[in-house]
Amino acid sequence: MSATDSDKISRLYRDEGPRLEQQIARRIGNASIARDLVHDVFLRFWERATELRGNPAALIARSAHNRAIDHLRSESTRSKHDARAAMPVPPGDPAFDRLAARQSGEAVRRAIESLPETTRRLFLMNRVQGMSFQQIAAACGMSERNVAKHMAKAVARCAEALEEQRNQ
Repeated sequence: MSATDSDKISRLYRDEGPRLEQQIARRIGNASIARDLVHDVFLRFWERATELRGNPAALIARSAHNRAIDHLRSESTRSKHDARAAMPVPPGDPAFDRLAARQSGEAVRRAIESLPETTRRLFLMNRVQGMSFQQIAAACGMSERNVAKHMAKAVARCAEALEEQRNQ
C-alpha cells in the first residue's frame, strides 16, 4: 500500500470512525464493543487494501454494518448455548431419563415414518435387520453409493427430529 493510500485510510478513520462507532453502538448497545468492531474493520481494510477505488467511505460503512450484524449473530448463538447449558437436568433421575428416552424414541419413530418409502425401507434394513450397505445394494439392485445417499437422508432426518424434540 502506498503512503498516500495509508494517509487516505487514516483520514477516513479520523473522519468516519466516530460516526460509525455511534451507529454500531446504537445497534448493539455497547460503545466499547462498537469501538473494537470499527477498529477491526479499519485494520482489515488497511491490511487488505492495495489501492483505494470507488467510494472507500461507503465500503467502510458497509463493512462496519456487516461486522455489527456478525457480532449480534455470534452473541445470539452464544446466548442460546449458555441458556441450554444452564437448564437444570436432574442428575441420575430414572423417571426423567425414561421420559426423555421415550420422547426421543417417539420423535425418531415419527421421523422414520415420514421418510419416503424407499429410504425408510433401506434404513430399516440397515438399522433393524443389520444388513450392510453392500448387502442392501445387492438385495435391492442398486449401487452402494445410492444406498449410502438414502441412509444419509434418513439419518439426517432422525437427527433433525431429535434436535426439534430437544428444542421444545
